[in-house]
Amino acid sequence: MLNNMPSGYFSLCRTAAIVLLAFAAHWVHATHAETKSAVAAPLVIEALGKGTFTLNGPWQFHPGDDPAWTTPTFDSSDWEQLSADQPWGKQGHAHLTGFAWYRCSVVVMPAPGIPQQFSLLVPKIHDSYEIYWNGSLIGHNGKLPPRPVWYISQPAQTFELGQIQHGVLAVRVWKAPLLSDDSDELGGFDAAPLIGSPEAIATAKAAGEFRWLRSRQLHFGANLLCAAIAFLSFLLWLRAPNRWVLFWTTGFAIAQPAILLLVNAHLGWPYSLAMGAGQPLTAIQDVSLWFLLLWLLTLHENRAICRITRIFAYIYALSELLDGVLVALSWNPQWTGLAQVSDAVLTAFALPFEVFPLVLVVYALFQRKQFDSARWLVAILAILDQMMLVFSYVVKQGRQFTGWSIADKIDSPLFSLDGNGISLGTLAGTLLLAAIVYAVYNSVREDQRRKDALEREKMELQHESNRMRHHAEHDGLTGLLNHRVIVERLGEEMIRSLRDGTLLSVILADIDHFKKVNDTFGHMAGDLVLREIGTVLSRTLRPYDCVGRYGGEEFLMILPNCGMESALIRGEQLRAAVQSARIRDGETWLQVTASFGVASVLPSHDDAETVIRAVDAALYQAKSCGRNCVIQAEMDIPVRNS
Repeated sequence: MLNNMPSGYFSLCRTAAIVLLAFAAHWVHATHAETKSAVAAPLVIEALGKGTFTLNGPWQFHPGDDPAWTTPTFDSSDWEQLSADQPWGKQGHAHLTGFAWYRCSVVVMPAPGIPQQFSLLVPKIHDSYEIYWNGSLIGHNGKLPPRPVWYISQPAQTFELGQIQHGVLAVRVWKAPLLSDDSDELGGFDAAPLIGSPEAIATAKAAGEFRWLRSRQLHFGANLLCAAIAFLSFLLWLRAPNRWVLFWTTGFAIAQPAILLLVNAHLGWPYSLAMGAGQPLTAIQDVSLWFLLLWLLTLHENRAICRITRIFAYIYALSELLDGVLVALSWNPQWTGLAQVSDAVLTAFALPFEVFPLVLVVYALFQRKQFDSARWLVAILAILDQMMLVFSYVVKQGRQFTGWSIADKIDSPLFSLDGNGISLGTLAGTLLLAAIVYAVYNSVREDQRRKDALEREKMELQHESNRMRHHAEHDGLTGLLNHRVIVERLGEEMIRSLRDGTLLSVILADIDHFKKVNDTFGHMAGDLVLREIGTVLSRTLRPYDCVGRYGGEEFLMILPNCGMESALIRGEQLRAAVQSARIRDGETWLQVTASFGVASVLPSHDDAETVIRAVDAALYQAKSCGRNCVIQAEMDIPVRNS
């Protein structure tokens, strides 16, 4: 049948096919050119005045690093397009670390009468970056490899673009390697940058900082309260160093504000410093909680538990310190692999230590410890807080591979108060701290009550001891030193006089006709006379002289630093004082006299008995001479050879 077709028919078919093929090729080329032109189409910003414009894109995106990508004429039309309102990890580039570039062609058409001076506000980019305008570096945040520096928390950054109309905005980004609990959804822009006049950008930055502060005012207030609790606990511990519960309260309360200042306060600490120091601070908080539970759950009396806790504390603190060092070194390509593996190993190693508070609480409950309501509250909240912490700790590990989002849900706010999100972890930690402070307050107050009771008991015992000692050393009637003590005091003064080479004199007095007083007025009157004469003698002597009741109606007086001449004068003063004393017994006035013997101690006198015999002989002579007089003893005992 084909053979019957005319030859012109085949020529017509070939011509039509060629035309269709050419048309198809032209259409495909036109479509491709149109697509390429659409991809590379600039972002036109019309009538940009005193406000701001969000540079959400689309941005041309490409992993890797090439200095030629800064050139405005570079053709990036075949690059992938991403928006700037979320990280590249959420836009199909999970696990991407290292270098990547963003490019965006921008045409700025200012509003009439507006100066062509513009600035750029970058909310946050993970992790360090450089910004180029038309191939020129206009600013950077942190430092890029080979020695990178990036910041874990800081406010939005402002960069001056100057007078611009059209060009290419390029952002060179470096994302740090991922560690064991890092999410794989990070990298690049966290929020879209803004372009506008310098005044508008400054206003937008201030507004953003205000919103950030307002959304965290409860968080900052709680941490400020923690710092105040730590400061007061430390001061109280300095006053009472044996109350270790105050010391551990200080460690538990101060760790969280310190971590806040390092990680979440927009102070611009480098990541390696903030995270490297944050790991040991976390260890301090955890270890402090262990020892707080030991004290509050009355486990500190168990030596085995205390020893295990101390050993665990040393090991855990050392591992967290090492983990902090590895985090600080993870950026270095030479150490990245080792740091990531070591971080995973240390994370698994630290997990049993995170469970240790639960072990302490369960052990205390197993021992059937009798707790008050405050300690029960601490035990319950410690269990809840640690269970939630351990669960969150476990599910966050390796989430870059598992893709689990439950950890983010745990960290997400349960509710908000005036724009402040309250998460389950924040709520549990705050309640646990409040319970610990309440329990510590009760414990300190109870310790203070026991201490006060012991002090009162000690004072009562001391008072009773002093009273018994006073009765043992003093005469019950006159209140003067008794015979035993006054003789012992004489021996001590003689030793001191011989050692120091000082003078010493002794006076022995006897009330004249005292038996007649008892017989005439009764023994009650006699006792009254003894008390009054003892008072007269004490008042007449010098403050450092001693007087005691030697026996019956006799009184022995010791006069340090007093020679014979002065002692005789003192004896005469005493005699006159006794003679002039008027003693009232009801309606009766009594008057007595006394006789005095005076002796001066010599180096040859080696004991008190010798001196007393001499002064007693002088007293006997005074009585023989008519009483109411002062007689000097004759100290004729020879001096012994040394």
